[in-house]
Amino acid sequence: MTLNLKVTPLGGVGEIGALNCMLYETEKEAFVVDCGSMFPNEETLGVDLIIPDFSYLHQIRHKLKGVVLTHGHEDHVGAIPFLLQEFNLPVYAAPFTAGLIEQKLDEYPLIRKPQVTVFDPGDSISVGSFKIDTIFVNHSIIDASCLVIGTPWGPVVHLTDWKIDKTPIDGRVIDLKKFSAVGKSGVLALFSDSTNVLEPGATLSEREVERQLKKICGKHKGRIIATLFSSNIHRVQALVNTAKSLGRSVALVGRSMRENTSLARRLGRLSFEGVQVLDVEETHGLKPDRVMCLVTGTQGEPRSVLSRMACDQFKPFQIGEGDLVLFSSKVIPGNERNIFSVIDNLSRRGARVLYESVHEIHTSGHAHQDELKEIVRRLKPKYFIPIHGQYRHLMRHADLAERWGSKNALVVENGTPVVFERKGAKRGDAVQTGRVFVDGKGVGDVGDAVLRDRKHLSDTGIVICILMIDRKTGEIIRGPELISRGFIEEEEEALLLTEAKKVVLKALSAFNLSALTDMVEVQEEVRIVLRRFFKKALERKPVVIPVIMEV
Repeated sequence: MTLNLKVTPLGGVGEIGALNCMLYETEKEAFVVDCGSMFPNEETLGVDLIIPDFSYLHQIRHKLKGVVLTHGHEDHVGAIPFLLQEFNLPVYAAPFTAGLIEQKLDEYPLIRKPQVTVFDPGDSISVGSFKIDTIFVNHSIIDASCLVIGTPWGPVVHLTDWKIDKTPIDGRVIDLKKFSAVGKSGVLALFSDSTNVLEPGATLSEREVERQLKKICGKHKGRIIATLFSSNIHRVQALVNTAKSLGRSVALVGRSMRENTSLARRLGRLSFEGVQVLDVEETHGLKPDRVMCLVTGTQGEPRSVLSRMACDQFKPFQIGEGDLVLFSSKVIPGNERNIFSVIDNLSRRGARVLYESVHEIHTSGHAHQDELKEIVRRLKPKYFIPIHGQYRHLMRHADLAERWGSKNALVVENGTPVVFERKGAKRGDAVQTGRVFVDGKGVGDVGDAVLRDRKHLSDTGIVICILMIDRKTGEIIRGPELISRGFIEEEEEALLLTEAKKVVLKALSAFNLSALTDMVEVQEEVRIVLRRFFKKALERKPVVIPVIMEV
């Protein structure tokens, strides 16, 4: 009897750069591809991290054989520590990805250290009875892989983040010949990244970015500060090459910059030969035209190195006239306000700031239309399923794939499986998916209701009313005392809160407090009275918290 294959996106479909996680499952076995996280936005106040909902994995935990990682970006591996806390699974990863996971697990120690099988992109691996071939692909991080999963009806190709770079920094080009060979075997299905499906043409080569960096930096006589994703080792190498050609020393600033470059150097994937590497404090004695700093903070993160530089809170030196700041990175949607605020502050301090939309000093790691078309035409999949993109990206990719030669395109969203069987493919019954919030040590204990309360507090402020009541006589021994935060300016507060106290006392005079056995009724009355008063006085509705103490 041939086993059906069910492929279920648990995250990363209908969204960009978030929670990428795919489950491959038969009646007897299953494995996970990637398990990513996403960072909170202004709607998820106080949350540290967001990870996928593992509810369905718990239902089939007896079948799980491992987790295979395609590359080391946070939206693909950021939730791995939380997955491994709940499931004792072997991990399969390429060298750089495995090194990043090891660093990550130092921050989230596990009871049992996972078994990690390291493969080179291009190797074949076995996960349970699943046979998987890997294919090297170009991306904005080293050691990225495509997965080719064997099935009785032909291979299923899982092609997550990728691009075609014909002149990469390290000379290693995507293995297009292997894609053609897989296509000749009769591909059952292709799951492919849709992030840049709306972009015509092809991505810029990393080598061209290096040429642009050398051209721009070669004309500058002052200090150079370049901000980039610390995992983009090819871009680090391009900047190091640039520094070498100009006789500049390099300072690596920011924890992840130091850790990721150190890992890449240990693996022999990054070279500083011929370049002096200094601590940033050591650049004091050098002329500005002999210094290049590679720093974290591409997305304007509030406490990042670059944000502190922009606010004159960076101790080693101050940004000023003669400094050149290069944003060699992409503006991730949602971060525009923070990024452009940092750019404005750097500019106010006299620095010249260049970024992607002004100069070609960045290139995407995600394929554009010409590259997407080439892979579809090489693989000729029977079924095409777009992943990694908002819904409009998925629909556009599905439409184009059918024009490029794929016979059938299926658009699904998170939680909707694609079931492959002898007769063909179909959508299966939806499974539970969602987002789980990590807040400090709590995982999943912050829900929508808590976030609504936090949003309410941030919007309207809070007023606390403290009362002390004699349990026997009902006499108000102390209070009401009113404390407000984030609600009203200090100079206006005294008069308004004095009036509010009178309103509370008047309301309580209607109660026989000595006859009450439950102070909940008093609390609710105080809350309603104060909310009504503030609404009438200021057209505002702060969160009112009555604190009633009986003595």
